Amino acid sequence: MTTQVLVNLNSSGSKSGREVRGPATLGEIVDGTCEQVLDVFMTSETGNFFAGVWTCSPGTMMLTDYPFNEMATIIEGSIVVTDAASGEVQKFGPGDGFAIRKGFRGTWHMPGRVHKRFAAEIPGAAP
Repeated sequence: MTTQVLVNLNSSGSKSGREVRGPATLGEIVDGTCEQVLDVFMTSETGNFFAGVWTCSPGTMMLTDYPFNEMATIIEGSIVVTDAASGEVQKFGPGDGFAIRKGFRGTWHMPGRVHKRFAAEIPGAAP
């Protein structure tokens, strides 16, 4: 856990040492490889809030129960999100921000490499 009170979320900033590499775990990978590099720069004292950068290779994931509330800004690439309930399709590219609620169901398609900054909260997470 980073104890700094102000953390730079640029990918060239200081790393937290909590880097995770491997297949993305947000949902079931249904196309492509979805190989991620996740670097958590900051975690709250209770562990229910975290912020950092995420990079992922092309692919599509089926999200059946998104694990947290998240706000993100796309730095590179694009994400096409389709809501399973409404069928609504939204595309986010460089400079676009979005928020996604815990429990979201749908598809998350990345036609190319994606790089985003994010902040996420897990509601009700035990301290």
